[in-house]
Amino acid sequence: MATDKTPAPEKSKAEKFKTLAETRTGKALSAIAVIGGLASKTNYEYTDEQVAKIIAALTAEVEVLSNRFANPKAVAKGGFSL
Repeated sequence: MATDKTPAPEKSKAEKFKTLAETRTGKALSAIAVIGGLASKTNYEYTDEQVAKIIAALTAEVEVLSNRFANPKAVAKGGFSL
């Protein structure tokens, strides 16, 4: 029994970008929503300083993201600790 092993046509760079952008952005938004779950004072204790550090780290990374589209050689700093 023969099967047709014709490879699927390659996606264009624009199609690859769209697919990856949708997947990765969705994951990032979900991760941010999970961080937002830490806001529950019923389940957690935290200081205003800790909250400011989290927001500053996320804001800084979004700024790096924006800069990378203007200058693709820009590098993310990565890492986080309170």
